[in-house]
Formats: sequence, structure tokens, C-alpha cells
Amino acid sequence: MSTGDPAQSVPPGRAGLSPTPRPRRDLPKALGMLTATAIVVGSVVGSGVFKKAAPMAAELPSPSLVLLLWIAAAAISFLGALCAAELAAAFPDAGGLYAHLRRAFGPFTGFLYGWSVLSVIQTGTLASIAYIFAEYLRIFGGWGDPSPEVASWGFTAFGMIDFYPLRDLGTKAVAVTCLLVVTALNVHGVRLGARVQDAFLWIKLAILAAIIGIGVVGARSLLSTFEGPLVPPSLEPSAVGWGPLIGALTLGLSSVFWAYDGWINVTYVGTEMHNPSRDFPRALALGMLLVTVGYLGVNAAYFALLPVEAVATSSLVAADAVSTVLPGGAMLVALAVILSTFGALNGTALVSARVYWAMSRDDLLWRGIDAVHARRQTPHVSLWIQFAWSSVLVFSGTFDQITDMLIFVSWAFYGLLAAAVVVARIRFPDAPRPFRVPGYPWVPLSFALFSAVFVVLSIVKNTRNALVGTALVAIGVPFYLYFRWRSARAAA
Repeated sequence: MSTGDPAQSVPPGRAGLSPTPRPRRDLPKALGMLTATAIVVGSVVGSGVFKKAAPMAAELPSPSLVLLLWIAAAAISFLGALCAAELAAAFPDAGGLYAHLRRAFGPFTGFLYGWSVLSVIQTGTLASIAYIFAEYLRIFGGWGDPSPEVASWGFTAFGMIDFYPLRDLGTKAVAVTCLLVVTALNVHGVRLGARVQDAFLWIKLAILAAIIGIGVVGARSLLSTFEGPLVPPSLEPSAVGWGPLIGALTLGLSSVFWAYDGWINVTYVGTEMHNPSRDFPRALALGMLLVTVGYLGVNAAYFALLPVEAVATSSLVAADAVSTVLPGGAMLVALAVILSTFGALNGTALVSARVYWAMSRDDLLWRGIDAVHARRQTPHVSLWIQFAWSSVLVFSGTFDQITDMLIFVSWAFYGLLAAAVVVARIRFPDAPRPFRVPGYPWVPLSFALFSAVFVVLSIVKNTRNALVGTALVAIGVPFYLYFRWRSARAAA
């Protein structure tokens, strides 16, 4: 249910549609500043910082350039977080960005974002993180998989999307079990899920600090990170033109943005914050600052411990780097990834279910998804639906492919987030704004412009994935028409 909207005196999905609103229960206000910060850090820090340095170094064999990309992506993501902070503080809605886009651009735009979150963006993220959790857990206790003949059962759709549900069956079963545990925790109570998230905030910060400390102690040279030219000869524009450098930078930014993604998640729990006007801006700013410092330190540690060529060819760069100093470093890093991914799963599952819950309350999704558990006071139906679809994506084995196809879609919605700040200032000028984006309107406009350029470059770089990603989003259009028709019929 939207709150704080000066243009509406009733929930947005019900206005002018249903003369007799369905009985509904609200979610309790149970989250504070610490949990909000833990959600930001927990949703962002998953597995990306442990795996993205290698593909980036392969594309850009220059440690200094790689670190500059991490800084640039942090600065750009922070601009987006500022935009999210203004809207979340002024309009603390359940569903966050879904509600903000709905208010600014209408129900169709809000629905497309919420549909994307449910169908792929967040459920695919949950599937991917759970699979990585299971892969690393396997190091400590292996399990069997079906024979190659059985595992080969499946097919490839459209010549690019693989469906092989029995491949790596043991790992997939463990991943789904982890999703089940996380879902059960959050169904049991929001305070339990919040306590788990609070604990993993300190665990994640300790992991990042430990890797940074190992890098300082075992560094070949504290200046080794910055050795060599900023732009490697293979990408020097004077020799090969600007195309290869721009393409490598675009791919590198895609990797970094994937590692930084998740800062928007905290806005999904607007109605459950004790003091959203104060805590949203603080949590987003503090959370992104902690993540940025940790990411820069960890990546500097990789290059301080390993030559750039070794980083580029490593399949487990964090383990290889730590192993140069500590025997058994691979096991320690595996444990760190297990803890980090579990914390990311808990935070993502906790907040994402609020999007579908809010859509159902606005009659833009199936009724009943907005149910609140009578005793636990949690959106239990929404949480179980999220678990079910994430599990399907795990067994299908398509989550990495599909989420790669929708990276540009996420950034298209982020651009609309920045535009929504401008639209809200124009349409609701008298709405209380306890936090305002500094440098308005240039900051939101700059972020929106960058998002548009990044989306275009992503489409040009990988047109086929962009077309399939657009098609996946477009599948939601018939559902939107059905839900609107159902509401109109109820009103009639």
C-alpha cells in the first residue's frame, strides 16, 4: 500500500476501480537503521567481489584501469542511491522502485518493473547466488551427480537458452535447500530475518577486512597494483582505435555494476521502517561507502598478491591470492563465499517479496499474494511464490543466461528511477522531502543520461541477448492487460 502520496487518499491500485476494497493487513514496522544498512551491504556484497576481478583483468590487463572502473562504478551507483534515497524518504512505499515508477509514470511502467523483478531480476539473482553457495559448499563435502547420459537430457531454446534440469543435480538440490531455509527464516518473522541480516553485516565486513589485511601483509610491493601503463598497448587508441577500448570498458563496467547491484533493494521495505525519512538516506549512504571501501581494498589486494596475468587467468582469484600468504587459503575463501552468499540470499529474499506483495495489493498481480500471516505478520504467500519460481530457475539452469540478458533492462529502470525524481518534484512540489538529492536537477539527469548510454552500448555490444531480454519483459504485457481488465470488471 502506498503511503505518503499527496495525490492519493486511497491505495493507488484501488482508486476508481473497486467500490468495496478487499480486507487487508499491513506489515509491521520492525526495521531500523542497522538493519537497513545491513540490507544494503548484504544485498550488494554477494559473490561478485570474489569472481569479477578475473574477467575484468582479462579484458583490461591494467590493475590501475580496473581499480578506476571500480571507483567509477561506485560513484555512478552512489548517484543512483541518492535518487533512491530522496524518493524512499519522501514516499516510503512497500515495493520501493515499483511504487515510485507507478506514481511517476503510471501503472504500466510500475508493473513492467515488478514483473521483471518477479520473473527474472530478483528470482534469477536468488537462483544464481544459491547456486554459487552450493558450488562452494561442495568443496567441504562432495555429493554425487547423475551419469553424463542422464545429465544430458534437455534442450536449447532459440539456439541460446539451455534447459538441462538434471545437469549438476546435486548442486542444484543443495541450492534449492538453501533457498528453502532462507524462505522459512523470513516466513517465521521479519524480526528473525532482520537479526540474521544484522549478524551477516559484521561477518561480511570482517571477511573483506581480512582479505585486505592479507593483501597488505603479503604484498610483493604496496605499489605493485599501479605498475605498468594505465591503458595497455593492446587497447591503445592510437594503435587500434577507440572501438576496442570502449568495448572493453563497457564489458568491464557490466561486471562491476553486477557486483554493485542490489542497492535498490532496501527501498522495497518502506512501510516496515521505523523512521524511513531519516534512515533510508543514512543507510544507503553508509552502506554504499562501506561496500566501496571494501571492494577497492579487496581488488587492490588481489593485484598486490598476484601479477595481473595471473589474475586474468584465475578461475578462483580470491583463493589463489590468499593462498600465496596462507596455506589452505582456498578453503578459507570458500568459507568466506559461503557466508557471504548466504547473507546475500537472506537480504534479497527478505525485501524482494515485498514487491510482489505490493503489486497484489494494487490489483496488478494475482489476489492472495498480498496475504499477511495472522501470527507471524509476514508476507508468507509472496515469500513462498518467490521460493518456488527461484527453485524452477535453479533446476532449469538458465538463471545466469537470463540475468545476463536482463542487465540492460535493470539499468533502463534505474534511469527511470532518476527521471522519477524530477517528475515527483514537478507533480508533487509540496510533498515533504526530508532528504533532497544534492545538485538537483543535474545529478538525477546525469544518472539518467548515463543509464541511457550504458543501455545503448550494452545493446550494441550484445544485440541478441538484448532482444531476448526485451522479449522476456514483454511476456508480462498480456498479464498486465488481464489484471487491468479484471479490475475494470470488478468496478463495473
